[in-house]
Amino acid sequence: MKKLIAVLLALTMLFSLAACGDDTPEKPDNTKTPSASSDSGIEASLFTVEFDGEWINIEDEFEDDEDYCVAVLQILDPEDEEYYLIEAKIKAEIEEPYDFREDLVYYGFNQYEYKENKAYETVNIGGVDLLKYDDGDDTLVYFNRVENANANVYVEFDAVDINDSRIDALIEGITFNLEDIGNVDGPWEWDGERFYADDTSVNAGAFSVSTEFVPFEAPVTTFETFDHSVAAIGDRVYVLVDGELSECHYDGATLAFVNKIELPEDDYDRIEATADGTLWVSGGMNDIICIKDGQTVAAYEDIDNLAIHPSGAWGVNFFTSNECAIVTFNGSTYSSTPVTFKEADTIMQLCVDENNIYVCANAADDSGHKVFIYNKDGVLQKTLCDAEGEGLGSVTYITQTANGYIGFDGNMRDVLLWDNSGAFIAEISDGDLFATNYPWFCDSAVLDDGSIITVMTDEREDRSATELVAFIVKGF
Repeated sequence: MKKLIAVLLALTMLFSLAACGDDTPEKPDNTKTPSASSDSGIEASLFTVEFDGEWINIEDEFEDDEDYCVAVLQILDPEDEEYYLIEAKIKAEIEEPYDFREDLVYYGFNQYEYKENKAYETVNIGGVDLLKYDDGDDTLVYFNRVENANANVYVEFDAVDINDSRIDALIEGITFNLEDIGNVDGPWEWDGERFYADDTSVNAGAFSVSTEFVPFEAPVTTFETFDHSVAAIGDRVYVLVDGELSECHYDGATLAFVNKIELPEDDYDRIEATADGTLWVSGGMNDIICIKDGQTVAAYEDIDNLAIHPSGAWGVNFFTSNECAIVTFNGSTYSSTPVTFKEADTIMQLCVDENNIYVCANAADDSGHKVFIYNKDGVLQKTLCDAEGEGLGSVTYITQTANGYIGFDGNMRDVLLWDNSGAFIAEISDGDLFATNYPWFCDSAVLDDGSIITVMTDEREDRSATELVAFIVKGF
């Protein structure tokens, strides 16, 4: 779902820019009526702002709570007041440090250099020392963590010209009112306690499903919950994390990093392996690339996301619509045949194994999220649902074993089992099977011995980081 929302937002932004026809930022919501502040100032519990008459206080955006305050001001374009020349957002919030640390990374700062080496210069605004981020175009952000107050502070500008002197004038009128409560934040990721789980076995119907925690040689931390992927070729396991592809050696106990494989873009989010040892990398609306022995050996344009058959001869090109395509590869070229999975509506995930196409989607009849199993011709073979015949959460991976079908429901945090007829066998919760807290099942892959390696994100108990963790699943 997150990927869908992100793509829709990106498309919305593109259409908005095309409609504008210039670089002037558009007023974000025409239903929100600006009104000038009568006293040219804003008083909130965590800050005050003084400003001159050019600035318009967007009162519908103003929030003033004990632990969260935000104010938005604009200078409108005098030639067309449907657009603004500058928008300012002042925000202060009393909360734990996790979101600030995520923003620190997002804006290009190194956490360790920030905390341990005090490596970055700051600017004092309103009595608080703030980091400065400038994209060199239209975005200017000042922000920092005020640890003793358990607070995060932001002053953000979106402007036609971020060097406009009126920005500096507004900054001069900001004062933050934060109380020193003696707060001390929890550990940073390098001081925190790594995730660990004991081996586990759970009875499910006639089966005993077991898991083995497989630690990475060095912890893999991330602020991205969903978009990570895994593939396996022999004793090599490949992980795609935050758009970076790494090769690991799996010795049966540990995942040791071997090397990083360079990708042409940093927003790929799906990898799969085929029987000939080729990695297929897709996602992010980029070209599909094939990698073998660490080198790119082929690339294919105009495929959204690819679920590849284990043979590498064909796959399914899909996005969110039930109108997809069977893609057949012939050396450096491919042909495409439309296919419609009519029982499905919005597709959340699509997997292909030796015999089946699995469309994990909201049902067209509004009966919830289900797994529709098709053959290569797009003919429905089976529908997988829960024990009551109702919808599931969001299945992120599914495949067939000798005993039936095994699926990983990221939204419900359950491992699901069905027999070969499609009859429901059992659901096993993440806590029982993996000893996890509140994970997201990202992706899985079948190893040579038939076991499944699965990767997920979960927050450490001490909240120092979210880790990507791996398990081997056996017994079904």
